[in-house]
Amino acid sequence: MNDEEDFLQLLAPHVTGEPAERLAHFAVLLERWASRHNLVSFASRRELVDRHILDALAAEPHVGAQGRLLDVGSGAGLPGVPILVVRPRWKGVLLEPRQKRWAFLRLVIRELGLDAAAERARYQDLTSTERWDLITARAVGERDELLRWAHGRLAPEGAVFLWSTGEVEEALTGREEWAVLSSKLPGLDRGRLLRLRPCFT
Repeated sequence: MNDEEDFLQLLAPHVTGEPAERLAHFAVLLERWASRHNLVSFASRRELVDRHILDALAAEPHVGAQGRLLDVGSGAGLPGVPILVVRPRWKGVLLEPRQKRWAFLRLVIRELGLDAAAERARYQDLTSTERWDLITARAVGERDELLRWAHGRLAPEGAVFLWSTGEVEEALTGREEWAVLSSKLPGLDRGRLLRLRPCFT
């Protein structure tokens, strides 16, 4: 059994067909780059699939058929790459300021044939007036700053998805400027997928 076949078996209960094949290839690339470039931490292939790829795919039921995605602090391509794989009619920008991770994202986009671009920048430095249907962030520290920035950059019906914790959910719930929906993440005991839509009053 080769590396991709091994990952296909781990993905099989959750994803099948061409998306599974592309995610298995993504997992192989992650595994090869992770140790050398400190992309993500995992102790086994199962943990790589469960904790990182399936975690990202928790967004799938809440993502429409097509749109424009901005993945902030994309790093290893999580959650942006798995979302773009299972939603092939979406276009994306993977935003990552660190050179080695940006180079990895360019490789992933090319090898998986994603309709996406990798930009080497911080979100605060973006000058584009693009409006996004979905802004995602899995490991961004300045949560409040990101939400202030994102509030005026979403398309109508657009949303911000945060991979976070119950504590963050409590901190955000009840804010006048955002409506918050939450669901449990599969890969973390206390993880939550927070889906935020701006409130305009």
